Amino acid sequence: MTDDICLCTGLRQAAHAMTEIYDQALAPSGLKITMFRVIRHLSEAEAPTISELAKLVGLDRSSLGRNLKVLEREQLVSFSGGEDERSKVVRLTRKGNAALASAMPLWREVQKRMKSNLGAEQDAVLRVLAIVNAEVGLTRISSGL
Repeated sequence: MTDDICLCTGLRQAAHAMTEIYDQALAPSGLKITMFRVIRHLSEAEAPTISELAKLVGLDRSSLGRNLKVLEREQLVSFSGGEDERSKVVRLTRKGNAALASAMPLWREVQKRMKSNLGAEQDAVLRVLAIVNAEVGLTRISSGL
């Protein structure tokens, strides 16, 4: 056995840890970072279809669909129009807007804290993420959401 650290395992563990950190910070808003990511992008879009939102969020349609079912169950999003799943429009509900408004300052605070913790290493982390994303054909890193 080699002493090399598996890059995939290391990145997955770091992603899991970061998710836990952000989930804890967002907890008072009732959102998890996965929910926040979707509703933040949704709030910046103008009535996107599920397919359009999937592109904005950087998820495949089936993964986004699972996220949207949770958000719909929590009454944070609603769907309208469209004769099939691909053409349905996704909208934030009042409750979704309120949750986002509650979560934004919490997200900004944890974002600031984590950037401070990373310090000078932040640029290196972003370069690593860009390299990994480029490897799978992604052309950009979204704003981290």
